[in-house]
Amino acid sequence: MKTFYKFHGTGNDFIMIDGRQWNKAFPPDLITQLCDRHTGVGADGLIIINEIEGFDFEMIYFNSDGSLAKMCGNGARCSAAFAYLSGICGTTSRFMAGDGSHTAQITEILQTEWLVEVSINDVEIPELAGSTAEINTGTSHLVILTPDHSKTDVMAEGRKIRFSEKYAKEGININWLSISENQLSVRTYERGVEAETLSCGTGVTASAIFAAIHTGKLNWEVLTKGGPLWVSMNITNKVATNIRLKGPAKIAFKGEVFIS
Repeated sequence: MKTFYKFHGTGNDFIMIDGRQWNKAFPPDLITQLCDRHTGVGADGLIIINEIEGFDFEMIYFNSDGSLAKMCGNGARCSAAFAYLSGICGTTSRFMAGDGSHTAQITEILQTEWLVEVSINDVEIPELAGSTAEINTGTSHLVILTPDHSKTDVMAEGRKIRFSEKYAKEGININWLSISENQLSVRTYERGVEAETLSCGTGVTASAIFAAIHTGKLNWEVLTKGGPLWVSMNITNKVATNIRLKGPAKIAFKGEVFIS
């Protein structure tokens, strides 16, 4: 029997595993089995926390279909909270993800909940194509501006775009963004999960960058189906810098799984 933790960041949920204590490979079929919501633990993804020289920890992130992803914003926030809970780091940390190094700042709210802010690496500002833009915030996102995102059939429209000729091979995450004066609202279809998730940290960040390009506003509260997140940034010479993603990270439960 192996111990795992279940975390979520605004409803984006992850199986968290301390890789220092697991000497086992994680093939895609095992990850898919564990992330299955009917026959496994159930999660949008699986995260392994490992030791790595020069950093407090390394985050290795897998989508629920077993595919490896370079970055996950909510997963990074949950990873920092898990590392803090496990005594791997303090309230500030520096960690490595697939897209490079990041920092995290943690404020404890409850014994099972933390407010976590992580850095997102610099993003080149794309040329806007009307109401859409492709923005890479550690993973690729297509942002679509829409007056009312609540009317979007995310599953149908998301699959149509995700498996279109343009994106079928590499895949892309799709975000429907609505902008009001003081808030953004975002819904996301995630590749690798192949469904709408309650929240997507890198998608929220891409959407906030898109909104900043349109409005000049650099600090946003972003509403997702799982709750609010906050994004701040600077923009200089067509590059978004000093990007910060902040929101809650919560532990849902701790359990054991049998892995032969």
